[in-house]
Amino acid sequence: MSEVLADFSKTTTSERISLRDIVDELADRGYGLLLLLFALPNCIPIYLPGLSAVFGLPLGVVAAQMIVGRDRPWLPKALLDRSISHADYDRLMGRATPYLAKLERIMKPRLLPLVSDTAQRGIGLLCLCQAILLPLPIPFTNIPLALPVVFLGLGLVARDGLLALIGAIGAVASTALAVIFGWAALKAIANFVAAQLG
Repeated sequence: MSEVLADFSKTTTSERISLRDIVDELADRGYGLLLLLFALPNCIPIYLPGLSAVFGLPLGVVAAQMIVGRDRPWLPKALLDRSISHADYDRLMGRATPYLAKLERIMKPRLLPLVSDTAQRGIGLLCLCQAILLPLPIPFTNIPLALPVVFLGLGLVARDGLLALIGAIGAVASTALAVIFGWAALKAIANFVAAQLG
C-alpha cells in the first residue's frame, strides 16, 4: 500500500491532484484503500486549510456505499473535482508512508469474520459516523476520529480482523470523545453569549 501511494505521486505530473485521479487509480482495489487514503491526511499533524472538508465528505459517501453493499465505490462529479496541490499531497504521503510501512510488517489475514462482506457493512457505519464528525469544528478531534478509519481500512485491505477490531473500538471511543468535546464547546459558547448579553 505504501508503494501504491508513492507510485501514484510519481506517475501524476499535474500541479494539482484531484479526487478523480485518486479514485481512478484505486477504485478497483476495493473500499479499504479509499478509506485509508481519505482518512490518512487527517492523521498527519500538518495544517492544510480545508483538509477535513476535502477528504471528510468523500469518506462519508464511500462509507454509505459500504453500508448498502455496493460492489464498486462511486463519487459524484462535485466531489471528484475537489483537489489539493501535488506538493501538499507529497508532504502528506511523505509523512504518512513510513508509519504505514511499519504497520504493513505486522498485517496478516486473521479473525476473518470481522472483515467479511457482512462485517464490511458495520465498518461502513462506523466510518460514516467518523466522516460526519470530521468536518465539524470540534477542537482536538481530527486525529482521534481519522485514525480508527485508517485501521479499519488496513483491516479490509489485508483481511486482518485484529486491525479492524482495533479500528472499531477506536471509532466508538473517538465518537464519544467528539460528542463530549463538542458539547463542552457548545456549552462554553452559550455561556459566553449569555455573559455578553447579560
